[in-house]
Amino acid sequence: MGATVCPVSFVADERNPPHPGDRAPLVLRAGAASCRVQPWTPQPGTAQMVLYHQAHLPSVSDLQRWLDRLRALGYERVRTSALTTGLGQRAEAAGFSVLQELVLLEHVRPSSAPEPTLPTHRLVGAQHARAAAIDHAAFGAAWGLDEGAIHDVCDATPRHRARAAGRPLAGYAITGRDGRQGFLQRLAVHPDSQRAGLGRALVLDSLHWLALWRVQRVLVNTPTDNAPALELYERVGFRRMPERLRVYERSLT
Repeated sequence: MGATVCPVSFVADERNPPHPGDRAPLVLRAGAASCRVQPWTPQPGTAQMVLYHQAHLPSVSDLQRWLDRLRALGYERVRTSALTTGLGQRAEAAGFSVLQELVLLEHVRPSSAPEPTLPTHRLVGAQHARAAAIDHAAFGAAWGLDEGAIHDVCDATPRHRARAAGRPLAGYAITGRDGRQGFLQRLAVHPDSQRAGLGRALVLDSLHWLALWRVQRVLVNTPTDNAPALELYERVGFRRMPERLRVYERSLT
C-alpha cells in the first residue's frame, strides 16, 4: 500500500569498489551526498539508487559520475528511490525520466491514534518468504519486494518494528524509527484479504509503537492512484503534504 524510503545503514565505500562483474550493494559518495546502490530484483539489469539524507544533494555532474560507475559495472538501467523536488530536478537534468509519482503524507499526533480492532503479531524472518509473496500480489511484479528487499527495509532505520496480520499471514507492515521521526516503510495486504481491516490494524499498531517512543512525526508515501491506501491513511489521521515525490529511471545503454 505504501512505502517510505529512509536513510540506510551501510558501510561499503566507493574507494573499495567491487569487481566490475560483481553487482553486490555499494555506496557512491560525492562530498556530503551519498547513495546506496543494489540490483533491482524484478529487473536484474537495473540498479536501484537509494539517495541518503536528501538535505545534501549531489550535483548533476555527481549524478553523471555515478551513472558512469554503474555502467562500468554492467548495469543497463537505473531506478531511483522516491526523490524530493530539488533532487528530482537534478535527476531530470542528468537524463532521468519520471517513472512514478507519489503522495507524501504525515501524521503529527501518533499518540492520538485509536486502538487497533484486530490483533497483529510479530513478523519473524522465517515469514519473509510469505511476506514477499503478499507484496508481489499487492504491488505486482514490477514493484513487489523479494525476501532480501524486505530484510533491507527492516535494516533501513536504527530501530524497526515488523508486524503481521491474519492467520494464515495475509498482511504485514514494517515501521522505522530514527530519533523522534517515524516512517511507515512498507505496508502490504494480499488482495484476497483487503477491505477486511488488516491494513488499518497494521497502521494503528505502527502509530502506537511510535507513540511509545514519543515520535512526533510519521511519514508514509503511496502512488497517486492508490485510492484505497490514501483513504486508509487519511482515516487514521495522516494528512497529505503539498510536495509530491517521484521515482525516476534512466537507461544506461
